[in-house]
Amino acid sequence: MVKLILWLLGLAIIALSVAIIVQPQLARTISERLNETGYAVSAWARIVIGLILLLIADTRAWNILFNALGVLIVLAGAYMLHIGFERSKALALRIAQGNENFLRVSGAVGVLLGLLLISAS
Repeated sequence: MVKLILWLLGLAIIALSVAIIVQPQLARTISERLNETGYAVSAWARIVIGLILLLIADTRAWNILFNALGVLIVLAGAYMLHIGFERSKALALRIAQGNENFLRVSGAVGVLLGLLLISAS
């Protein structure tokens, strides 16, 4: 069951990241349409993904990488919950309206994270 969840989660992250690489305007559209429920779900999803990475880190060869990514992702989710919806939406819009190459690089990082989740299963 855990392997299925990791695969689905990894594939979803890869699909969204590839879509942002292909069309960076999608990040702006997602940021503009973000509501409070979606915001809370994405923040808690980051925390859960980070905890999954921390839990599986001991069983993998690159345990330092999985530990570091897990801690960073948990902190990112906790920071989202801490600063609140309005400030986080403003930050996301400011990032999405920036350089398209930065968004593409962010999408590439998302692809790598998705591949790490798939490889972890």
